[in-house]
Amino acid sequence: MYANTLAKGITKSCISKNIRVSRFSTFLCLRKTAATNATSNTSPVEAKRPKTFSNYWIAGTLGLGVGALLYSYQTSNKLPEIKYFEINDQINSFPSALRPPLYPLGTNYSLLGLGVRSVIVESFKVYGLGIYIADDDKKYVPMILNSFFLKKTFIDTDENKTHKENVLAALEDPVKSVILARNLLDGGVRMTAKFTPIKNTNLTFVREGIIKTIWNHPNAEENREVLEKGIDELRNAFNKKGSFLKDDDLLMELNSDGSLQMTYINCKHGDVYKMELVKEPAVGRFLFSQYMSGPNPLSVPCKNEITKSLVDLV
Repeated sequence: MYANTLAKGITKSCISKNIRVSRFSTFLCLRKTAATNATSNTSPVEAKRPKTFSNYWIAGTLGLGVGALLYSYQTSNKLPEIKYFEINDQINSFPSALRPPLYPLGTNYSLLGLGVRSVIVESFKVYGLGIYIADDDKKYVPMILNSFFLKKTFIDTDENKTHKENVLAALEDPVKSVILARNLLDGGVRMTAKFTPIKNTNLTFVREGIIKTIWNHPNAEENREVLEKGIDELRNAFNKKGSFLKDDDLLMELNSDGSLQMTYINCKHGDVYKMELVKEPAVGRFLFSQYMSGPNPLSVPCKNEITKSLVDLV
């Protein structure tokens, strides 16, 4: 457990105030500026007496350096350009990719689906939800969904349809989709969920909502003993208290071993709070299964987009 800022590397002796690093819009501006400066012709600097610089100038220079490094990383690795999708006019758009170091994650992730989570009535929208898949794990999707057992038993049951059409039908089926999701998650496919509140709420409410989502899984009752222990672990790991403000982020990263890493980001100030790791794999895998399968997905638009994305990967 630790709390820090995205500008933690700057020492107090250099700067008297905390330098706050904003997220996506600032990054894009810095990246464009870095690219322009890298190609422009500059004249030699004449020798002059040392200058004194304000904290804001130092922050801008350091931010520009971060932007240039991220731009260089993206272009050198031929990563697709990040696009942004608006799902509600009350919050910032969701990116098509989550990439460290811009996000505190273990690897690069690409968008599978996004949508809005509503409760009670469709008009009461609670938060935006984005589900992302690890770039390096996309190759496992066709390997798992093309396996002989799944194809013969659950997927290719209609001889008049192609394999892709049968995969689509299976992922749209409330029972078969749970089986396919379980095989993908048990197969070690890494995913990340991004929550962004549309209205101010609190983290305790979010934690209890996550727990309720897990218990609503179709297979929860038959795994009650394991889940009870795992949810106790989740309660202890979710040790960040207080408000969850509109447009802040909660990232939940599902690792290949099923462990779940939750990170809270105060996007206004750039503060990052990494919670304890939930090691029981059933917790994370049941949770993500609820986003992508079953009779009552948390966000139907998000689930539908995930289905289409997975079919495209087959």
